[in-house]
Parts: sequence; C-alpha cells; structure tokens
Amino acid sequence: MARNRPIAAKYLPYGEIMKPFLRNGLLAVAIAAFAFWWFKPGYIELDVPVMKHKGGGAFWWEQHYSQITYADSPGTFYVHRRVGTAYPHTQGWTSVEEVFAHFDRLLDQRGWGRTGVLADNPVMPESRLLPPAGLRAYYRPHQYLGDATILMAVWPIGGATEGFHVVLTTVNPSLLRRVSRAMD
Repeated sequence: MARNRPIAAKYLPYGEIMKPFLRNGLLAVAIAAFAFWWFKPGYIELDVPVMKHKGGGAFWWEQHYSQITYADSPGTFYVHRRVGTAYPHTQGWTSVEEVFAHFDRLLDQRGWGRTGVLADNPVMPESRLLPPAGLRAYYRPHQYLGDATILMAVWPIGGATEGFHVVLTTVNPSLLRRVSRAMD
C-alpha cells in the first residue's frame, strides 16, 4: 500500500535563485559603462612644452573648456582653449613665424600635420580678426576634415611691449557627431 507522504516543498539552490539577478545586474553595469563612454566629453589636452616666464610664471595663463553644438546637426564639439604670452627674452621668438615654427615642429612630432588656415571659424574668434599669416590649422593626416583639429592664432602684443599673444585651441567632435558625419 502506498504511503501518503506530505509533499515537501522544493527549494531552489541559492545560486539558481541569484542567476537572473546577477545576469541582469551585469547587463545593467555594462549598459551604464557603455553610456558613460558614449557620452563622456572628449577634450584633447595637448602637452606642448613652452619655457616658463622669468620668475616661474606659466606660459599658458588662461584655459577654457567648452562645448559647441549647432542646431542643424547632431553631436557636440569639445573645445579646449589655451592662451599664453611669449616674450623674446624668455622664449626667444622674435617673429610670428618663429612662434609657428616652434609649434609646427612639436605638433609634427605628435602626429599633427599643418593644413593651412581656417578663417572665420566660430571656435576661434581671433580667426575673424587676424590676417591669414597669424592663423594656422592642423589635422591628423589619417582623419577627415571636421575630425579632431588644432587651431592656432599668434599676433604681436603691440605698443611698447615686445612679445606675442598665442592661442592654441583643440577641437574634438563627439562620437555622435562622428557617426552622424559617417552616415552623410
């Protein structure tokens, strides 16, 4: 005769219960990491060595981090702008061409090629005021125009002070902007 036993509740092992939570948790972490990578600002901060001023003052005395977006296109440009002042008795540069020669050499060593002038560029207001001889643009040779860019402006201080104002601006498009551009 069969014995009527009470039905014992079957419990899942702890690991079986936790598998869906672990899987979903890892998926959430992966999605969060991807979103962080996708949306993080991609500023280009170049380390371009320039001799400090006498007394130890820094050459680059002003920095700005900003973002530029346009209403008619997706994505953002990440802009890092540095402003410095050069004096002949410290840096040894006596002309705009000597200043550009120093930066041309250093940027070339870092893989940037000179491509000419970008006049009337909203990223660099000086491009609307200075003659083309005081402006330069650089790209990485393997990139398309509109990808990462370096813009420079150099002009004499003027008056009784000998020296030059130097502006170095890096522009890097966001990933969304690059993807959108690739689909054009």
